[in-house]
Amino acid sequence: MIRAIVFDFDGLILETERPQYEAWRGVYASFGRELPLQAWLDVMGKPVKTDLFPRRLAAELGRDLDIDAMIEQYRGAVAKHLAQQPIQPGVEQVLRDATALGLKLAVASGSTHRWVDGHLARLGLAAYFQHTTCSEDTDRHKPDPDPYLHAALALDIEPGRVLVLEDSALGITSAKAAGMLAIAVPTEMTRYQSFDHADLELVSLEQMSLGEVLKKLEN
Repeated sequence: MIRAIVFDFDGLILETERPQYEAWRGVYASFGRELPLQAWLDVMGKPVKTDLFPRRLAAELGRDLDIDAMIEQYRGAVAKHLAQQPIQPGVEQVLRDATALGLKLAVASGSTHRWVDGHLARLGLAAYFQHTTCSEDTDRHKPDPDPYLHAALALDIEPGRVLVLEDSALGITSAKAAGMLAIAVPTEMTRYQSFDHADLELVSLEQMSLGEVLKKLEN
């Protein structure tokens, strides 16, 4: 029987991936350069230092750039995008239903606590979760199982009784390696990935109620 649900954050609770890409794309455009989508997809879902793309651009241009100024430009643009971004469809209902069922809730993300905890508080979702595991908390990250195992340990729930909700194949790999059930909810950015290793794939969290999902998985 499922006793806990662990959510990914980026793309699953809030669609941050496209806004982040568009923000870096804007920074590149201000220097007359294009940032290919594949460059973002290659690092999406992994812990990435904020100066990665500025330093990559500096290397492309073959000259020194004001890295700090570029990061500030990016942060301003992404904040503007995210201020208008709604919570992903179905997330709040799943949280309400899970709470009503007495399930424990956590987040396991490759992003930082500042990013994840800050957005959860801003969106009014922080109170639902008993724990958040972020990039600072484990030495290894998705697709390794460590983030999900860390979250399960914090919740004091056996991995086999945890259900993971993920938007990326990399995250599903992490959850399955941890011995958990995993549902894929792809976004525009991840829908072309293969989710054959997921226990269930949904178009959105509105497609099925949590009760229906649990019944299907337990059968």
